[in-house]
Amino acid sequence: MSNIHQFSSKELIQSQASRWISAMDRGLSDHEKEQFSQWVKQSKAHQDAVFDLAKLWDELSVLNELSALFPNKQVPAKNTVMPYTVAASFIAVVLMATFMYASINFYPDTVEEQAKYSKIYRTKVGEQATYVLPDSTIVQLNTNSLLEVAYTQGRRQLILSRGEGRFNVAKDASRPFSVMAGDKSFTALGTIFNVQRNAASDLELVVTEGKVMITDPTVEVNAEDFIKLQAASNDTARVKEFNANIVISGEKALIKESITKPIKQLSLDDVQQDLAWQQGMLIFNGEPLSEALQEVSRYTATRFELTDPALASLKVAGVFKAGDIIGLLDSLQVNLAIKHQRLGEHIVRLTQDNNS
Repeated sequence: MSNIHQFSSKELIQSQASRWISAMDRGLSDHEKEQFSQWVKQSKAHQDAVFDLAKLWDELSVLNELSALFPNKQVPAKNTVMPYTVAASFIAVVLMATFMYASINFYPDTVEEQAKYSKIYRTKVGEQATYVLPDSTIVQLNTNSLLEVAYTQGRRQLILSRGEGRFNVAKDASRPFSVMAGDKSFTALGTIFNVQRNAASDLELVVTEGKVMITDPTVEVNAEDFIKLQAASNDTARVKEFNANIVISGEKALIKESITKPIKQLSLDDVQQDLAWQQGMLIFNGEPLSEALQEVSRYTATRFELTDPALASLKVAGVFKAGDIIGLLDSLQVNLAIKHQRLGEHIVRLTQDNNS
């Protein structure tokens, strides 16, 4: 990890520092002290943020904790100013949660609607939305996504034409639930899962609860099949007949050029990184800068130019609000000495600042 460069935004660093200050106020465990020490040592920006916030915190416990952890660092004196930055971070989180709850669209839950329902859902670039379908299935769409929903008495069929979606599937043994994306179909076997469509033949599946069966779109799973497949594995005869793959909770499947790669077991950090978009965030953990910028571009009209191949291959790590281009550019300048030049309304050229 020594060759991975941190470049988190100032806003995120301040939010993380706020959480650490609050934790110190109630008292850190030995494990938390170790985690905090590692976090502070990641960059000078982390250390500056936590000490700046300490100046606003009117609690001796925090100052004592900092003094004990960093005896060689001058700890700010006790202050009577209220911790407005910390309070603002908390209020922002509450407002965000309230907004997300209010933005969910509800539909009447009648027998007739459950038997037959069709609708098209879409999000613009940089937009995310959550919908509740008539059967109580919850769908969360990421930026620039298009989803077609078609329910009948015997099937619940969705088509992800572009983008990414999270599906929290309502149980209904009489009507299997499948999401078609490109040349694959993902059938839920009682589950929560995420599908990202990068291209017609390049897809990603992450399962966070239950399991999902990957098949060709021509395979139709009926209610009888669905019941038999509840306890299925990749060794089950019916699964082999379908030429299918079973992916269970905590696993990820990559489909490249229509070929399903070996299923990958995910760590908790892996899951958080893959699904950070559901909280409006992007997490990078060692990806080349070129790939990180490509992911950032999904959430905005801005495109990036990297003229130096060495810069493109620079491995980076950080957490950002999706679509926060100003914060990203500021972070690149402060942390990695990468300067930017706007070539137009939506084009940014990045170069190494050799004068830093």
